[in-house]
Amino acid sequence: MSQATLHPTFSTTQGAIPASAPVSDVETSIVLGAPRSGTTYLMRLLTTLPETECLIGTLVSTSIPQLVHHPEMTPAVYDGLAVAFERSIDAYVHSGRVHSRAAALQKWANARSGFGGLVRALRGIRTVKRMIYKEPFLSFAPAFVDRAFPNAPLIHIYRDGRDVAQSLVKTYKVLTDESLTSLQASEMRFGRPFDHRFVPWWVEEGREDEFIASTPYVRSIWMWKYMVRLCHTYYDQPALTQSGRIMLLGYEDLMRDPKKFGAAILDHLGEKPNKSYMKMLAEAHPRSIGNYKRVNAEDIRDAERVAGEELALYGYR
Repeated sequence: MSQATLHPTFSTTQGAIPASAPVSDVETSIVLGAPRSGTTYLMRLLTTLPETECLIGTLVSTSIPQLVHHPEMTPAVYDGLAVAFERSIDAYVHSGRVHSRAAALQKWANARSGFGGLVRALRGIRTVKRMIYKEPFLSFAPAFVDRAFPNAPLIHIYRDGRDVAQSLVKTYKVLTDESLTSLQASEMRFGRPFDHRFVPWWVEEGREDEFIASTPYVRSIWMWKYMVRLCHTYYDQPALTQSGRIMLLGYEDLMRDPKKFGAAILDHLGEKPNKSYMKMLAEAHPRSIGNYKRVNAEDIRDAERVAGEELALYGYR
């Protein structure tokens, strides 16, 4: 299929500059998934693990996973950004924001680690063995994540792109004509001029007219298909599939059979279940699966035409 051009230096693990070696004594794990793919629920679930610190966004701008694809990006700058990403995680996990009485009490409230744990929390004492970081727009740059954390266990959660697009439009009203008039939206930090609007960098060359003529719903699944195609291509490499570091998790699977896939998540991270984890797991439900059917039929047909290969790739068609 025709794909938007990737910067050749950074599209695989064979980058010109070696990955930096992590310096932290705390293991880092990364959660990737396109926006509205279930990443927030997954992080709420992982927050119940007593010796983990979970953080959503803030440490890496949504711009960075996009700018690493910029045609003028150099290997030195790319590697520098990856090192900065890794160092920011290390600085955060050793900061007073994590090791404070307030943070310890909040962790106890989430994980409920017994009376002894409460006493330790009241003293401002907590143990952090794992940092779990989530930023949905990192799905634009799986190779960049691997450059920053070459040994990190990772969970890539994916969801039917038709449901993702429906949720993006309903919740955030993304990729409207108005939002395309600048490069300020999280979904597009650089792009190509087109009349008074811009076409996002992740749209294939030669398809600008088609993208502009599309509705926000179809534009949204266009972004989804680019993200999941990047992740599939990268994580399908034999070295990574054989490493055991990568867990591919279907949102629908987790919602329909939370006990089975909740156990698989713990096994992947080398963690054990607790009452808080099982309670949060019990909140999983399949009611949002298939919400895209509320979208008008013409938009659904256009979305399936744009992202049909990726929908099939993940078993949605």
